Amino acid sequence: MIKVCFFSGDITRSGGTERVAVMIANALAADSSVKVCFLSLVEQKEAPFFELAPVIEHYALGNKWLSPGPAYLPLIPKVRRFLKEHEIQVIIDIDIVLDVLSVPAAKGLKTRVISWEHSNCEYELSIFYRRMIIKHFTSRSDWIVTLTPGDAESFRKLMKRQDRIDAVYNPVNEPSIEPREREKRVITVARLVPGKGFDLLAEVAKKVLPAHPEWKWYICGDGPEREFMENFCRENHFEDRIILTGLVPAVDEYLAKSRLFVLTSRAEGLPMCLLEARTYGVPCVSFDIPTGPADIIQDGKNGYLIPPFDCDAMAEKMNQLLSDEKLLDEMSREAGQGLEMFYMPRIIGQWKEILEKLSR
Repeated sequence: MIKVCFFSGDITRSGGTERVAVMIANALAADSSVKVCFLSLVEQKEAPFFELAPVIEHYALGNKWLSPGPAYLPLIPKVRRFLKEHEIQVIIDIDIVLDVLSVPAAKGLKTRVISWEHSNCEYELSIFYRRMIIKHFTSRSDWIVTLTPGDAESFRKLMKRQDRIDAVYNPVNEPSIEPREREKRVITVARLVPGKGFDLLAEVAKKVLPAHPEWKWYICGDGPEREFMENFCRENHFEDRIILTGLVPAVDEYLAKSRLFVLTSRAEGLPMCLLEARTYGVPCVSFDIPTGPADIIQDGKNGYLIPPFDCDAMAEKMNQLLSDEKLLDEMSREAGQGLEMFYMPRIIGQWKEILEKLSR
């Protein structure tokens, strides 16, 4: 039996990283040859937001959130003690920042460290402390897993090595409910944080919604940018046109009724929201940021890739689609095709192959 620990900042959070980690952990735990647990720096809520399989136990090093820095140092012996007590063979850091703890904690043990990149190399190198962690700790991990082939190549060039770096897409499940009768809905699913580009979304909305009074724009998610969006809606009289749903446990019901998905992020790894939209036959429009959207959207076939942060170009494509039912229907049919490479059986097979290599 391979004993695997997923290492998280806080597995009780509701972010996309936590969601994917739980999906992969649950799928691995279904195999009797793999024993899975979670370790978090802290758990700020009573239970994980995303449901863990009953056989998966979760632990926390403390109950007070710590920002990366000197406060991390006392945690290294705690992590090491955990690895030894639970006889962990592979620890998977679901944020590269955690390499600063797991790599030194595992030194001299039989534990192998996987650095799981959930954003992209360009983003990591743009932030000083993350760049230093990559240089001094991630470079010493046993395996690096990225979300896209392009990002894997970036890490190969950065690390000056060709082996022990693999791209594994985020998984997507087949639709859990049948698509419903479509309504004139645009949908965005994202945490309401600056990196998701809600200032850009607002600019696009001003250029689109007035021309299509019968359409509504649903935004599923919550976060610090909610106040900005509420103010924007009031100032532009969009209270009944832009629907802020808040955090929803599952977006299936919303996707099943929507016609168009829009993503305005400034950076992504491999956006689960785009993959899930496609499983429900929802065409996608997104900025063509360095990694993610281009792996999911075939421009002009199942959606559109827009030059980064060109709000005029995004509004133009949206206006075209919302005005052309035939084109929207054609893209909808294409959106639901060709997703096999993202389905769980293939993805979990790749993860098991990596784990087997590390446990030899």
